[in-house]
Amino acid sequence: MVQSTPYRSTVSKSVNILAVVLDNSLSFDKQIKHACKSANYHVRALRHIRNYLSTDDAATVATAMVSSRLDYCNAVLHGMSGKNIAKLQRIQNTLARSVSCSRRRDNITPVLADLHWLRIARIEFKIALLTFKTLTTQQPAYLHELLQIHSSDRQTHSSDHNFHAVNRVHTEFKSRAFCHAAPTIYNCLPTHLTDDLNCTVAVYKRKLKTVLFSRSFPN
Repeated sequence: MVQSTPYRSTVSKSVNILAVVLDNSLSFDKQIKHACKSANYHVRALRHIRNYLSTDDAATVATAMVSSRLDYCNAVLHGMSGKNIAKLQRIQNTLARSVSCSRRRDNITPVLADLHWLRIARIEFKIALLTFKTLTTQQPAYLHELLQIHSSDRQTHSSDHNFHAVNRVHTEFKSRAFCHAAPTIYNCLPTHLTDDLNCTVAVYKRKLKTVLFSRSFPN
């Protein structure tokens, strides 16, 4: 009689879902490593042709080939380690210097400001935009049910605005969840962004970028 070999299941330390690498601790270390490797490849390619492009054309190529990779599914990166944030920021800084033909020792802040590029804080931009879309369309339903208007027994000045209840969390890991991150970020926006749910997505994106840009590059 042939004896069957017992099945042994193995647990993978990471899995690739829609080009996003999820590791077993949700640190996104492997995802950041992959994104930086891909971005660096295209930054080097851009340098080879930079002298043949105008600044506007170089910025367009940079946005299409590199920034799109840094921005892809970046909402899931909220709350990740400062080390990983710094890696992404260095890629963006290198890209900005390649587009502007500035030197490495030059201050990067005015370079990013001239290009009208948000820093890697664009992660907040993505979450705030997703929150706005969810509130205005009530879709997807599984995210909309996580957003609730804050209610209070007392009549306060803030009760006239669309402040959302923030779930109380006790660990840094739980603070990265949408039910906590989305209302936390959204409530920090000016009231002209949180109260107006009738504007189009294009108008909201423009207003939101203006607000976040002014925070990143204060006068």
